[in-house]
Amino acid sequence: MACIEFTVNGRKCSVDESTPRDTSLNAYLRYTLALPGTKAMCHEGGCGACIVSVRARRASGTTETFSINSCLVLVFSCHGWDITTIEGVGNRLTGYSDVQKRIAAFNGTQCGYCTPGWVMHMTSLQDKNLTMAELERSFGSNTCRCTGFRPILDAMKSFAVDASADLCQKVSDIEDIRICSKTNSMCERRCSGFSEDSDWSVISDQQLDKLEKKKDDKMISLTFGKQKFFKIYDVDDVFDLLDKYGVDSYMFVDGNTGKGTVETFEYPRVLIDISGVKSLKKYEFDQNLILGANMALEDCIALFKETAKSQSEFSYLAEFVKHFELVAHISVRKIGSLAGNLMLKHTNPSYQSDVFLLLETVGAVVVNKQSNGKKKTLSLLDFLKYDMQGMLMIAIELPPLSSKHVFRSYKIMPRNQNALAIVNAAFLFKINPKSKIIEDADICYGNISPTFVHAKGTEAFMKGKMVFNNVTLQAAIKILNKEIVPKCDPAQPSSEFRKKLAVGLFYKVILNICPPNALNPRYRSGAALVQRPLSQGRQEFQTDSSLYPLNQPVPKLEAAIQAAGEAKYANDIPPMPREVFGAFVQSTVHSGELVGVDSTDVFDIEGVIAVYTAKDIPGVNSFSVPGFQLQTEEEEIIVSKNILFYGQPVAIVIATSEALAVKVAKKVKVTYKNVPSSAPVLTIDQAKKDSKRYVASDTAIKPKGKGSDVKKVIKGVYEIEGQYHYYMEPVTCVVVPVDQGLEVYDSTQWMDLTQRAISRCLNMNESDVHLKVRRIGGGFGGKISRNVRTSTACALAAKLLNTPCRFVVPLQTNLATAGGRLPCQCEYEVGVDDNGKIQYLNATIVEDNGCSNNENVLAYVSSGFTNCYVPDYFDVKMATVTTDTPSNTFARAPGTSEGMACIEHIMEHVAFAVQKDPTDVRIANMRTNDNDLPTLIETWKKETDYNKRLQSIQEFNKANRWMKKAIKVNIMSFPVEYYGNYSAMVSIYRGDGTVTVTTGGVEMGQGVNTKVAQIVAYKLGIPLEMVTVLPNYSFTAANNVFSGSSIVSECVCYSAIKSCDTLNSRLLPLRQKMSNPSWGALIKQAGDDQIDLTATYMMTDKESDLTSYSAFAVAILEVQLDVLTARYEILRCDILEDVGLSVNPTIDISQVEGAYVQGLGYFTTEKLVRDPQTGRLLSNRSLTYHVPLALDIPADFRVKLRFNSKNTTGVLGSKAVGEMGICTAHGITHVLRQCIHESRADSHYDTTNWINIDVPYDAESIMTALDLKLEEFLIT
Repeated sequence: MACIEFTVNGRKCSVDESTPRDTSLNAYLRYTLALPGTKAMCHEGGCGACIVSVRARRASGTTETFSINSCLVLVFSCHGWDITTIEGVGNRLTGYSDVQKRIAAFNGTQCGYCTPGWVMHMTSLQDKNLTMAELERSFGSNTCRCTGFRPILDAMKSFAVDASADLCQKVSDIEDIRICSKTNSMCERRCSGFSEDSDWSVISDQQLDKLEKKKDDKMISLTFGKQKFFKIYDVDDVFDLLDKYGVDSYMFVDGNTGKGTVETFEYPRVLIDISGVKSLKKYEFDQNLILGANMALEDCIALFKETAKSQSEFSYLAEFVKHFELVAHISVRKIGSLAGNLMLKHTNPSYQSDVFLLLETVGAVVVNKQSNGKKKTLSLLDFLKYDMQGMLMIAIELPPLSSKHVFRSYKIMPRNQNALAIVNAAFLFKINPKSKIIEDADICYGNISPTFVHAKGTEAFMKGKMVFNNVTLQAAIKILNKEIVPKCDPAQPSSEFRKKLAVGLFYKVILNICPPNALNPRYRSGAALVQRPLSQGRQEFQTDSSLYPLNQPVPKLEAAIQAAGEAKYANDIPPMPREVFGAFVQSTVHSGELVGVDSTDVFDIEGVIAVYTAKDIPGVNSFSVPGFQLQTEEEEIIVSKNILFYGQPVAIVIATSEALAVKVAKKVKVTYKNVPSSAPVLTIDQAKKDSKRYVASDTAIKPKGKGSDVKKVIKGVYEIEGQYHYYMEPVTCVVVPVDQGLEVYDSTQWMDLTQRAISRCLNMNESDVHLKVRRIGGGFGGKISRNVRTSTACALAAKLLNTPCRFVVPLQTNLATAGGRLPCQCEYEVGVDDNGKIQYLNATIVEDNGCSNNENVLAYVSSGFTNCYVPDYFDVKMATVTTDTPSNTFARAPGTSEGMACIEHIMEHVAFAVQKDPTDVRIANMRTNDNDLPTLIETWKKETDYNKRLQSIQEFNKANRWMKKAIKVNIMSFPVEYYGNYSAMVSIYRGDGTVTVTTGGVEMGQGVNTKVAQIVAYKLGIPLEMVTVLPNYSFTAANNVFSGSSIVSECVCYSAIKSCDTLNSRLLPLRQKMSNPSWGALIKQAGDDQIDLTATYMMTDKESDLTSYSAFAVAILEVQLDVLTARYEILRCDILEDVGLSVNPTIDISQVEGAYVQGLGYFTTEKLVRDPQTGRLLSNRSLTYHVPLALDIPADFRVKLRFNSKNTTGVLGSKAVGEMGICTAHGITHVLRQCIHESRADSHYDTTNWINIDVPYDAESIMTALDLKLEEFLIT
């Protein structure tokens, strides 16, 4: 039988017609080979969790190692590949690789779910001899939501050929000496070898040669019922197959990366893998540069670099390189082809293809081959209109250009890497070197409209003109502004913004090519994009070695196993016999009544097992439990009657594979009635118009009086949108029927809620539902309650089918159903004196709960709003509204972050109105008790050279019209309150004296396990290595509250301390009797004496020695804004954080950095976009919901933990830290506002007027606020 052959970690593998044709490599690794180290999240190549390394022969004949996204690649496309997963890089048995060791030692892991992907990508780059700058730009492929990227980048840059001295020193500090088992000498690297008899090993070059030779270049044909798969090696085979099987339903497969750009992707009947056709991957020169159509984008980059240097007529390819490096990321570009990218544009003319844009601008042509052997050469524009059915693109021809030609291109994105363009543009001018007259012009744009490519009117106008003067330039701009008419699309930024951006890019390119002597020096800054320097960071903290292991900056206990993919998450439980998979069927209306779910057709699909509706739930159809903390309403698992929002689950599909369940869920027919014709209510303003949706709250801040010195009254409205948690581990649950009960492996922050909700919906005893949570891959509040819908659905299927069920919620589904941070609106009026001191403050704060009123966070908003200020004159009313959106929920610093952002916005407005320094205004309004901020501000300003930098920035702004800088001070006084109850169980084993701990605090990246181990070791007086932290169990931490609110580590440590105190008191008489025994001897004797060596304690919020306190922070942020593109770089961030006596300073610093970067995303790039007519979430993918990536963090990121600080009311002198970083991130809006203000002053606007700027401060919001005038675009 024909089959596809490859190796995985040296093991020979093959797939044939018994494996479903559409199986991804990721699914094969996880569910067939049971290799769970390779993760998955977005399933579209956007997050990097799924990356593996491949070694294979390239078209050039050389063997190369490269990374790929295993979620995109079909397993049937892996023929001849030597694949290495994280398990094959290093492990606890054979030893860890240098990459694994460094990312662990550099504290580059928190939740750890993304870590294997980072390790695998770096492993694939190790032999490339890259510089620090090159390495830093190489990780657009990988997302991390926890760390803030800085420690990961440090670890990766330590492999650079020019690694800095401090990185080299860190490497030296962490390298351990190993003795090689083969040579008995110091080992320089991990050995590798191949064994013919071994199933698992590292394959050698010789074996790769053998594997390559087995590929006899004969077509491989596989039949899957009506579906076909062909692996071909010759172009002629393409047409033989098309003649035989028709052209009605087929697809060429190379890298298959295009799948990631299509929201709903289905494979056609016939797949023809052409990745092995070498002629399509080669290049040659005649007069033109002829590229094989299937050349990978990354291979093109290498070729373009070399060609641009060696052949002057192709020097423009150096600009191509810069642009190509902004296309997707390396793992995609390495297997994604030119033809594949162009065909995406052909299929969807709205697709903003960078490849098409560049090729069309320089006049490239595509060469297609027909079934009769004839070739058809087409311009790129003609190609878009050409019927490609039955055709094969075989080449792309790039022309040589004379020295008169100048080529430039731009891609403006929502973030700095791995995003589709808001607008992309390319320009080719033929300029007379003497007269500077434009002899010819090509001006091309992307993402304007499906039909707009060339600015033909502007091109025609420019020909024969010298444009480098104000009159001609203004005339050209007016023509361009008229002919650019962007198509309105709710999924895209507004038409007006895209037009402004397109015109701004034209002006920028003119400035760029303008002769220097003709250009006003103030305008010169507009000629280039804002440049990001090589990132760096500094972390400062104190430690006291006499307290170790308390206060010791040790790496996380799980760091090494996370880096090796050995850390297990809910979906890493090995595949089980008879297991099934679940997926939600979602509503396609925002309101109305459910009539029925018709599953008749889907049962004809092989592998579909069941479709369940609300009628199949034997108990309560609710995943919430009213009466539990902040749970007040029932929320349906699946709709019984009334639809509350677009995308709400209405049924559950059960199938034999994860992919099949997800696919089939989209095919189930659902009918509705009483669907309103009116648009959904999606915003706070819309909801406020309906009294039934508006609920005034008893939560309020009531004034004690009112000042009498009112000199100025300030009014405004501040509104912040929502935020999705974007945890890297999908919401996951695995339920296994055992005995008369269920074993539940859940990705949850609240075991008690999951346990009770399952028991209620299934009419089971709670004692028969047993939860185990080893760790979760990030939560940020999003897995406190929203995950329970999945847990109950999974348990329902497992119970009804009496078989294990696995439920992994796709990113698109979760974004549409899980809710997020509550949108918030603050309407305010403030009376102040001449110094900005508040005489009265009247405000109304409204939060959007979504479709239910569960999890009201207004109390947190109230405490955050007061921040560090005297609230005596504050009169703040609060309310909630309901909207036709998913029920919103806790998100990192829920309510507190919104409250602080509101008051800090008001303080900025006050300072603006009275023309005072915002810091002075803040200090004038601060409380005097329990407030260290005035001292911290002054200290931090001096340490960071604030005043000197401010002066330099003022001088920069005077000298530059089109680049603006700003620097701002931001502050935080976070109110920490103890809430709920947390258990700890500490057990000592008499055999060797080692200790285990299990707690009610779920490890989700915040380091609770490491901190509790340090505490236990400290209290018992034993080495940290003797303490092991076990998973969380519902029976050992029964009735515990959720893990959240930053206090988990403190509270769990408190319970562990009490448990250790109990153990120490039991051991004290024996210790005294034995007269200073060793730990081992003491415990052995205690065991012999039958002393109870297990102790438990459950902390509650009524503990007399735990009282509320404030955590302080000062953050100073410096930003540079490119006025013409509305893009910016965060040049430097200095954070001074008060964490008390840190249990583990490195963990605390990572928490500060990670939370801060998450906050930067909240206030800048993360925008939830819904269709205003249907309520459907449009930003529902990794490609459309833009979290920060590695190059979006501060280029210079410095964090200092306050010296000589000890919390007298906390646990062993420490302070909570997990949520606090996000509460100073709002400062990015203040500093960008200042940049905008500087530009508006140059535009001669009335700068005494305060303007409203939409949050988040994305490029559209910034450009709208800048409000540039076309007549400002001048040369002199």
